Amino acid sequence: MRLKFKSMLAAPLLLGALAACDPGSQALLAGASLVTFVHTDKTISDHVATWAFDEDCSTLSLANGEGYCHEIVTEEQRKAAEAEAAAALASTYCYRTLGAINCYRQPDTMASSAARVR
Repeated sequence: MRLKFKSMLAAPLLLGALAACDPGSQALLAGASLVTFVHTDKTISDHVATWAFDEDCSTLSLANGEGYCHEIVTEEQRKAAEAEAAAALASTYCYRTLGAINCYRQPDTMASSAARVR
């Protein structure tokens, strides 16, 4: 049902995009896209792509070297990932050595004179 609804909206959206060929419409679209980018870190095109693909699409993530679209992460998934990262960080033993910081999963028994960094 949702796919049929999306295909029904594709033609009017395409016509709306073609209407933006007018310089006045281009300025209006650019201004609206700038406002949405400032408030949501997504352009209008990103919002349309997010809606169409049911994924989190962002030009900003593409510019940062990540992909354009990612799975939408729920609040529970985000909290679980943060807890997992915190647990991994807590079980990491890092020591300052000559010119670097070396990290291990277990305490380093050979680092008797080196102070633990975290």
